[in-house]
Amino acid sequence: MVNENERVEEFLRIKIDLPSFQFEIFSRDPAASLPELRRILESLQLDEQVLYEEFVVQELRAALSEGFISNQQVMTAVKKLLKQEEDYRISRVDIATTATIDLDQRTREVRVNRPNVKRAVTRLTDGIDPAAVKHGIVHIQGNVTKDDKVLIVDHIHRCMPTAQLRAFQSGAQGSEQVTVECIFFGEFPEEED
Repeated sequence: MVNENERVEEFLRIKIDLPSFQFEIFSRDPAASLPELRRILESLQLDEQVLYEEFVVQELRAALSEGFISNQQVMTAVKKLLKQEEDYRISRVDIATTATIDLDQRTREVRVNRPNVKRAVTRLTDGIDPAAVKHGIVHIQGNVTKDDKVLIVDHIHRCMPTAQLRAFQSGAQGSEQVTVECIFFGEFPEEED
């Protein structure tokens, strides 16, 4: 049972993190703080493009891996392309790897299963109109050799020959497979529900 004499502590904490502006407010008097907060937000005069970019970034956070989202170079490239192209498609696929252990040299080399690369890239690009794709961000997560990275990106480029692709790589996070995530930007036909 709640004692009516007990006072519930109220507070307000808000953090606004935009590409060009960031601040955090904490107040123990929310009622008095809200009008001031409203004035601050109105003075920022956020335009629709900034709001759209923030909405898309939040959508991407839900659809992509932490390795993709936390890579500053990747997210900078994504935000730059969002200013050029509003429409995008996200695709993701895993590619199995094989580890070769040389007991004499005491080395371990992880390689993608080359026959699986073409099938995986076909699944990755399935349903995306290659003629509509103008730009693409390819993120490869996993410990792969430079040759394997080039092989994967080359197969993607063969499927999307007119696209300008940028490739990034992050290390593995405890998995023996390679994850390939792509955002393709362009003018895509309307999707039917």
